[in-house]
Amino acid sequence: MNPIKKSLQAFGAAALVMGSAMVVTAPAVAQDVSLSDILRRVQQDAQQMSAEDQRRLQEFRQDAATQEQKMQQARADLNAAEARGRQLSAEFDENERQLSQLSAELETQAGDFGELLGQFRTAAGETMPIIRESLSNYEYSGRAEKLAEVSEARSLPTREDLDALPDAMLKEMIAQSEVKTFTADVAGAGSEGEVVNTELMRVGIFTAATTDNARFVEVITDGTDEPYLRVLKAQPGGDFQSAMSKLINADEGDVVITPVDPTKGDLFAVQGEMPGLGERIAQGGIVGAVILVLLAIGAAFAIFKIVTLFLMGSSMRKTAKTRQAGTGNPLARVFEAYETNKHQDLESLELKLDEQILRETPKIERFNDIVKVLAAVAPLLGLLGTVIGMIITFTAITNFGAGDPKLMAGGISVALMTTVLGLVAAIPLLLLHAVAASLARGNQQILDEQAAGLVAERAESNTGTA
Repeated sequence: MNPIKKSLQAFGAAALVMGSAMVVTAPAVAQDVSLSDILRRVQQDAQQMSAEDQRRLQEFRQDAATQEQKMQQARADLNAAEARGRQLSAEFDENERQLSQLSAELETQAGDFGELLGQFRTAAGETMPIIRESLSNYEYSGRAEKLAEVSEARSLPTREDLDALPDAMLKEMIAQSEVKTFTADVAGAGSEGEVVNTELMRVGIFTAATTDNARFVEVITDGTDEPYLRVLKAQPGGDFQSAMSKLINADEGDVVITPVDPTKGDLFAVQGEMPGLGERIAQGGIVGAVILVLLAIGAAFAIFKIVTLFLMGSSMRKTAKTRQAGTGNPLARVFEAYETNKHQDLESLELKLDEQILRETPKIERFNDIVKVLAAVAPLLGLLGTVIGMIITFTAITNFGAGDPKLMAGGISVALMTTVLGLVAAIPLLLLHAVAASLARGNQQILDEQAAGLVAERAESNTGTA
């Protein structure tokens, strides 16, 4: 607290005491002593504050002098730094001038060699990414880095630098004709998809696969500073892996047909992502499943009918030769009707035979109409699936727009696959129905021919008797 303020508070307290003392009737001597003491204390506080103020003023003046000295030193340093900067700038400009002069002299002295050197560096820069992304680079390493160093260098190349480009190209040409194994780190080669150092079979610079399970690998360059090998996420069909397995297990001197991907894995990746037969069928949805069920039912009826008609026809042809009456086949039952009614008049006998033939006809034609109906319904269901798929497609377009084709792929798949399944079901059912109908007509014709022959024989015998 301020000493003056403290003195004033003490003085006020003393005055209050004095006032109350006057009320109480205090002695005059005590009053004089208290006021003198207060006055003395106020004077002491005033002297103390004056001394404190003088001390602080002296410190401030000393600090101001110190700051002025520091400011002068800083200005001197700044002037020295500016002078040093001007000197360095002048030296830099002089060095740039000398460098330009020396570069011009170098170009003049180099002549055609300078142009040749520029073309060499351009060729090295263009060859470097090809070597960097090649499968052979994981066996002959260091070539891409050397070519990058040569293409970016500003100094004259050494003999070693000049040999780097043809050496890299020669190794790449040799690698194109090689079929050999090598080891490299491959992402996704482990059981849990981790990076594993594994043995690979390389076919030129185009195709490579792991030797343990014939899984194809590709070079990944997008989104990475350094290319690396990775197992294809979707492996191509079994024929490709089977051919690669034969190459891996082949002995020296064996001739093996091997798949080659000139895109270094891109085509195999596309082939692996293509849906198989089961996935294609699943794209047809419920309508496609119904079509396949109808195909199975119709094919079962048609095959059953073809087999029974074929066996029936063979039996009837044998009966036509022997003319043995019985119940084993339709023609035997026609002969049985003839034997039963052969003593009746010609018109009644003919009616009896026609009745028996009419009785046998439904047995011969049974199930043919079912196959025919199923063959007609299958493409109609395919058309229904097409309409459903288009509705799904237009709904996706309405909700999400036409910017992303994948959103429409589901509806288009339903539309196309149901159409395909409808045709796949209709075509064989129609063919099977045609075969069954042909066999049925053949058996029916045998019955008609034999019945007509019996009637003709009976008419001839009546004419001879008359």
